Amino acid sequence: MNELSKRIITAVILLVLVWAWYFNLASPWFERGLAFFGWLTTCELILLVKLRRPWFYMFTALLAWLAFSFSADLQPLLLTIFIWFACFVYDSRQNPAPFDHFFTGIWMFGWLFAFALAIADTHASQTGQGLIIGTCLAVWVSDSAAYFVGRTWGKHKLCPAVSPGKSIEGAIGGLFFGAPVAASYWLYADVLPFTSAIFLATVAVIAGMLGDLSESSVKRIVGAKDSGRWLPGHGGILDRTDAMLMAVPVTWLLWGLL
Repeated sequence: MNELSKRIITAVILLVLVWAWYFNLASPWFERGLAFFGWLTTCELILLVKLRRPWFYMFTALLAWLAFSFSADLQPLLLTIFIWFACFVYDSRQNPAPFDHFFTGIWMFGWLFAFALAIADTHASQTGQGLIIGTCLAVWVSDSAAYFVGRTWGKHKLCPAVSPGKSIEGAIGGLFFGAPVAASYWLYADVLPFTSAIFLATVAVIAGMLGDLSESSVKRIVGAKDSGRWLPGHGGILDRTDAMLMAVPVTWLLWGLL
């Protein structure tokens, strides 16, 4: 089986699983499924940044996500970061561990937890679900548009030190196509008024691009091509969710203010 076939089959399976989970599971099973996803992604992240004693980090992350499944709030995140830092300092007493690897792990873990908080907080209401769907549309459409526009007209590199394949023209194309689609959906679903929808859709596209670049930066620091090998044809979980991990929390927070 070639890579394209693997990619398509994996994408279809993931789509069916996510659809069934998001639209058919009620609390508390919805939160437990979200926590399981969070823990799997955290384990992938721990292995990606090559932390010492990975089993310890994975175990403490499991406790944090178990706590999240019962009560979605920030306390498990803050306590886990404190424990991780204490472990990092202990392991660095005689043989210093690379702090850049540890910091990038904390950075991505924080966004992952914020993503889960946003999903859990918005799932109970139809308006909240509409917000998340619109954000997904902003990311998916802009990502596809950026790829095709970049391949056709891309001449100026967006951030060559981090992601050489991305161009400024592609980013503009992604914004041009992604923001109107998300804003139109939010207007149709009565999530936001016109001006707020345009503003938030623009921010969602930009946040998605920054999330993509953020994960690429992490992989550059640790010297990895993919975040993992758990998804045949796609790489790792972080490779598929990097843009969403930043776009969803940012959109959720601004939506609360608007």
